[in-house]
Amino acid sequence: MQKQLMKIMQLRYWKYLVGLFVIIVGLQGMRSMTVVDKWQSSDQYYHSEQFIKDFKQHPKSYLQEDRKGHPKKQSLEAFRLEANPVFEQTYESGFMIYSPTMIVLIMIVFGAGLLTFANDRRTNFDTFLFSLESSRRRLYWTKLGYGIGTVLSSLLIGDVIYYLILKLKIGAPYVQLNILTLIQREIGSLVSMLGIFTIGCLIGLLIGSFGFICSLSFAITSMSDTRRFVMSRGSEQYGVNPDSNGGLLAKLLTMGNGQYRLYRNQQQIGLIIGLFVVTCLLLWGGAWIYKRLSLENKNQLVQIAGFKKPLVVIGTLYLAWLFGMNGVFSRQPYELLANHEKIVLLWVILRNIVIIGIIGWLYTERPWQRFKNRRLS
Repeated sequence: MQKQLMKIMQLRYWKYLVGLFVIIVGLQGMRSMTVVDKWQSSDQYYHSEQFIKDFKQHPKSYLQEDRKGHPKKQSLEAFRLEANPVFEQTYESGFMIYSPTMIVLIMIVFGAGLLTFANDRRTNFDTFLFSLESSRRRLYWTKLGYGIGTVLSSLLIGDVIYYLILKLKIGAPYVQLNILTLIQREIGSLVSMLGIFTIGCLIGLLIGSFGFICSLSFAITSMSDTRRFVMSRGSEQYGVNPDSNGGLLAKLLTMGNGQYRLYRNQQQIGLIIGLFVVTCLLLWGGAWIYKRLSLENKNQLVQIAGFKKPLVVIGTLYLAWLFGMNGVFSRQPYELLANHEKIVLLWVILRNIVIIGIIGWLYTERPWQRFKNRRLS
């Protein structure tokens, strides 16, 4: 029976899985070529006659500092190496926490998790699956196995292609891959992406709303404003402490490969282990939910009645935050934070909670229907 089930799953999902694989791997390939083009453009400038002439005529303008902050004289080639590296040598040299490619990857992984279960319910394929002799538990883990296997293998192969292209197109001494750092980053990155995929699966099981995918593009870009809202005291720029959990996540969301220690303390190691354990518990919880799904509720917004009110509360808070941090019906959050008006932004979010909460209650409870039924009775 298991072989028959696997054959059914393969016939059903192979096009989706191949498409997902091609998208993720292709996205990493495109990302690597963008990095190569950017590096080659800078390299051409540093090898141009104009730059060489300026460097020889005004060497003091190109003095760099050592670790102690003292200026150091360098040869032209040494300056090129330090001025145009592919990867920063240390995390403290600076990282971009988010990039457009990483945002797209997160949305793709989340969307894949959401579609793993929601699409079958929308297309009535669950009706066929539930008619088979296989248990709900076996259906759940078989379907999940195909999804997780494809996502993680695609991410791993995509990263290998990314670093391999950089190594072949640019090469030493500008690209010096640190294998230990690569292994550490891959473990943390895959665990993080597995968590994102799992959250998508749970939302697809409980709600199956595709609006979450659209809202992600706004939610991710609002995280930086949220961090300023929670931690800021002024309008200055706030760095990420490399010893903090936020510093670790920042490194996992980039494709860096400097000569640094990725996990700086036991807390950061515990974060990755804890994230993996929580993800496994959520996957187990998903099996419990899948076992209790009813085909009678497939057209309902919330698939299980017991989760209806908690999800309305969570959805209200999510939308109130999303609208508030994107400047909907208010000034831009960054302007409020820059002018030390955090109380105004807090008021906007609280106002959104009240308004969206009332709308959500009316939508889910529909008191006018109860009033009408009471009159008819």
